Parts: sequence; C-alpha cells; structure tokens
Amino acid sequence: MPPQDLGRKSLLLLGSTWGGTALAMLVSLLIARLLGPAALGGIGWSLGAAGLCMAALLPGFAQAHLKRLAEGQDAGRCLGTMLVIQAGLSGVLLAAVGAGWALAGAAGPSELGLVFVLVLASQVSANLADIFLKVFIAREWVVGYSAITLGARVARLLATLAVLLWAPSVTAVAATFPLEGALACAAAALVLARQHGVRTRPPTRESLGGYWVYARPFLVTTPLALFQDSADRFLVGHWAGLAAAGYYHVARALWEALSSVIAALATFVFTRLSALFARRSEATDAEARRFFWGALDKLLFVVTPLGFLFWASAEALVTLLYGAEFSPAAAALRVLVLAAVAAALVNPYTHALYALDEGARFVPVNVLRAGVYLVALALLIPQSPVAAGVIGPPPWPWTGEAGAAAARLFLVLFPAWVYFRWTRDLAGIPLYPRAWVYLGGFGLLLAVHHGLELGLAGRALGGGSPLRSWPGRATVALGVYLLLLLVAHGGTRDNLSYAASLLSPRRFRDFILTGLRRT
Repeated sequence: MPPQDLGRKSLLLLGSTWGGTALAMLVSLLIARLLGPAALGGIGWSLGAAGLCMAALLPGFAQAHLKRLAEGQDAGRCLGTMLVIQAGLSGVLLAAVGAGWALAGAAGPSELGLVFVLVLASQVSANLADIFLKVFIAREWVVGYSAITLGARVARLLATLAVLLWAPSVTAVAATFPLEGALACAAAALVLARQHGVRTRPPTRESLGGYWVYARPFLVTTPLALFQDSADRFLVGHWAGLAAAGYYHVARALWEALSSVIAALATFVFTRLSALFARRSEATDAEARRFFWGALDKLLFVVTPLGFLFWASAEALVTLLYGAEFSPAAAALRVLVLAAVAAALVNPYTHALYALDEGARFVPVNVLRAGVYLVALALLIPQSPVAAGVIGPPPWPWTGEAGAAAARLFLVLFPAWVYFRWTRDLAGIPLYPRAWVYLGGFGLLLAVHHGLELGLAGRALGGGSPLRSWPGRATVALGVYLLLLLVAHGGTRDNLSYAASLLSPRRFRDFILTGLRRT
C-alpha cells in the first residue's frame, strides 16, 4: 500500500464529513430564513430527541458491525446480521411511536409530533444506510463512500429547497429528511452488489452472538458518553448563565472542527488494527506496532501545529466568525485546544483497545470518569455552589466557560496512563517515545508566540491591531518549532515529504479518479 494512501483516505473522509456538515448548515440556514426560528427550533428539538432514542436503542452494534467487517469476516453475512439486529430494535422503536400515535386520539398528533416522527424516520433510514456504508469504510473504499454520502445529502438539499419554494411548511421540510438515508442505502447496496459482489446473506447464531459480545459493554459506556457530552453544556448554562453557555457553545463548535481531524484518521487506525489483531501472531503484532506508531506520529505531526494555529488565532477566529461580542469564547477555545492535542495522543490508544476486543475494560473506568467529571465541573466552574463554597472567588480572571473547558481537558487525560499500560501489556504498544517531542514542541510554540506578544507589546509584529498581528508571531513560532523537530526527531524530513506528496493536487486527483473507477 502506498505510504500516502492512508493519509489521502483520511483527508477525503474528513472532506466528506466537513462537506456534509456544510450542507446541513445550509439546510438549517434556509429553514431559519424562510420559516423562522420556531420552525428551526422544532426541527432542532426533534433531531435531539430522535438522536437520543436511536442512541438508546443501538449502543455498540454499529461499532461491532465495523469491527467484524474490518476483521475480514464475510461482508454479506455481516450485512444480514446487522440488518436483523436493526430490524428488531427499530421494530421496538416503531411500536413505541405507534402507541404514542394511538394515545394521541382522534385529534392526531401535533405538528411537532409529526415533525418528530419524520425526523425519527430519517434517523432509521440513516442507520439502514450506515449498515451498507460501513462496508466501504472497513474495506477503505473511501471515494465511493464520499460520493454516495455527499450525493444523497445534495439530493436532500435540493428536495428541501423545492419544498421551501413551492410548499413551505415545517412538516413538509421534515418529510424530505428521510430521503437522504433512503437514497444512500439504495446506492450503497447497489454499488456493493454490482461492483464488489457483496450481497446480503442470512445471519447465523454465531454471527449474532459475535455482535452481541462486542456490543455488550457499550450498553454502559454509550449512555455515559452521551452524558459526558452534554453535562458541560448544561451545567455552564445552569451555573454561569446563558451568555457563558453561548460562549462555550462557540468554543466547542470550533474545538469539534479541530477534533474531526483526529476522528478521520482514528477510524482507519481502528479498522486496520482490527484486521491485524483478528489473527494474532508475533509477526502481525509487530506489524500492528509499526503501523500504530507510524499513524500516531503523522497524526501528532499534523495536529500539533494545527492546534497551535487555532490557539494563536483564537480571538481573531471567534471575532471573524461570530462577532466581537463573542470574544470571551477565545479563552475557552484555547483550553479546548489543549484537550484536542491531548486527545490526538490518547484516543488512538483507546481505539487500539477496542480493536483488541477489550471494550469491557472501559466499563468500570468510564463509570469512575463520569463521577470524577462531575466533580471537576463543580470545582472548575467558579459560579457553581461547590466552587463558591470550597474555593471561593478565583484569585485570577476565570470564567464559567473556561472552567468547563478545563474539565473537558481533565476528562481527556483521566486516566490516560491506564490506557497506555493496557496497550503495552496486551499488544506491546507503550506510550510513544517521540510523543514528548511533540508535546514539548507545542509548549515551545506557545512560549515563543506569547513571548513575542509580550516583547512587542504596543509594536504589533506585522503592524496593525493585535487581532491582525498574530500571523507574524505564529510564523516565527512555527519556524522555531520546525528547527526543534529537525534536531530532535529523525523522521521529520520524511514527514515533510509525506505532507508535500499528500497535498499534491495532481496525485490527489489521480487518487479520486482511481477510486471512482473501482466504485
């Protein structure tokens, strides 16, 4: 496999994710402009409620599906197994919705109820499509995956636009949402059958049992993950007020954009390690270690300077995108950048453990983390009753949104050392030695950047306001950082060559055309 192959696939997966997100934002913008905030609020509420329903019904089975496919198990059998599981769980869900519909009586459900049902149908259709699309991810047919997902989303956008132009109503708009999943499901199934010879086969007792064994720990860890993902947003608003919640929402949105870079590569780390660990031997374990450290090194090589750019431009970025009134979000964003850099190191180790079928190890750890996270939020958000009573007013400027961001950083780090020990004991993958070069380099970037900021106070480097002068300071800091890497990391020149080849427009075009021909 060419050395740039994984990088290009990760970039394309990231691009399709960002493209899909941009199209979804465009749909939201059209609804807001043409139907108003109440309509958008109804759809937003329905999306949240439907998402919680689906998460409660499908903990871990989608991950189990990807895991078994990545291991090289028969794709047709995996499709049949997951379809049966999906049908059973969706049947329970539809029965509950039908009961609610019946209880609505002769008057029928409200408009919001109809919107919820239609959005829920879109979630069901999206999950059906995901069953087939997971085959593309596991086999790394990323060009086909991106073409199908973006094509289906564009079709839904066009349908939504047509409704808004000719029959504008929130119910009619919601009725277009299931179209995306239905089209993606049909297209993926057709491509798999015609181009790759993958057709659905009936499940066996063994295949159903294999999915259940892998998914069982997620019955605990998935609800905890949902709780951890929402607790900070809720508690910031509850304790620090809605303005602080707004600042934190902005910071988290930008942090999630940075974190998506990690998620794209982590997906392929999981699938490739799953394939290597499916048949354990000294040779495959050695290959897994080489692959893991190579992928982790390239991830840190990218995320470290990218995270620094988010840090250096925090005030300018927030002001440019959201306006000067949201500038307090910059402090929270900078703390979340630290969390993203830490996650670039920690998260691949958790993916390695899941690839080793060791998800059960996370159950007691995640229960502990949930409790400790609540304590951290209570202590670090200064307006909370606990912080006010135990710590008192902070001796330095410290806001509720920054406190929640610090708790998120703590959640990433606690207990990372346990994951490092587990992967060392189970697969011979300890903490990556060169991680300290990147972490030290990130500290150097911050020191040089802010040292220049202090030293040139009143004489902004590059002229103009401080909001415009950060590129000059950042450029100097990146130059010093590159010198450090060239001295302390022997693979830096190879990484630079890799990045240059990866970003070559001609080679990327050839990669996409080759993928389309195979699709």
